[in-house]
Amino acid sequence: GQAIFVAFGLLLLGACAQPRTGLNYDGPKTEKGLTLNKLVSDMADRLFVTKIAGNTTLSPIAVTSFVNLSTLESTNWLGLQLEEDFVHELHRRGEVVLDYKVTGSIKVTPEGDFTMSRDWTELSKRIPAARIMTGTMSRNDMGVVLNMRIINMRTRMVEATAQGFVPSD
Repeated sequence: GQAIFVAFGLLLLGACAQPRTGLNYDGPKTEKGLTLNKLVSDMADRLFVTKIAGNTTLSPIAVTSFVNLSTLESTNWLGLQLEEDFVHELHRRGEVVLDYKVTGSIKVTPEGDFTMSRDWTELSKRIPAARIMTGTMSRNDMGVVLNMRIINMRTRMVEATAQGFVPSD
């Protein structure tokens, strides 16, 4: 009895240590409304398949908003949501993710208590990210084409890439 319990426990620990490709660590995301989460998880899987061998996940990475391909300087709700989803997906795959929008303090207001900001004057002047994950969005008649990459900030070399598509429906 005890040996079976120990063997089952070791089996569970081994399953937890295995990389999750094709499966979602947070459970299946097939319910309606979670389609974007499933797309991001699949893109993160493809990102790690293309990752250059030898690059460590221990150097910090910052995730930025997906931007409109035509300007590279604007985004929308989708670009912001993709950024948030990829912070989660990279973190759960063992990357050291740096959240540069944290101010280092808590702003207490009647509207709520806030620790994050998009006002660059409230953020740290130096961001110790060795790598950046960024992406572009381009709309066509059928939906939005997504291209993403991880870039080494010192060498400007692309370490990994992935593509995805968000259908209009």
